[in-house]
Amino acid sequence: MDSPPPPQRIKDCPTCRIVGTATFTTVGGYALWQSRAVAPGTPLQKRMMAGVGVALLGAGVVRWFN
Repeated sequence: MDSPPPPQRIKDCPTCRIVGTATFTTVGGYALWQSRAVAPGTPLQKRMMAGVGVALLGAGVVRWFN
């Protein structure tokens, strides 16, 4: 018996890659903007927003190169 072929990886169109990358990086930038010192919120909330912002910027980079 032959095993089934491995699944093919579907590549996104350039427009989808650009829109996805722009979305991740824009939302990540906004999250970093909300973590600044003068923004309302507790220090813990600001640290969490900074972590979310960095993670989303990283996701934008990964999205662009994959």
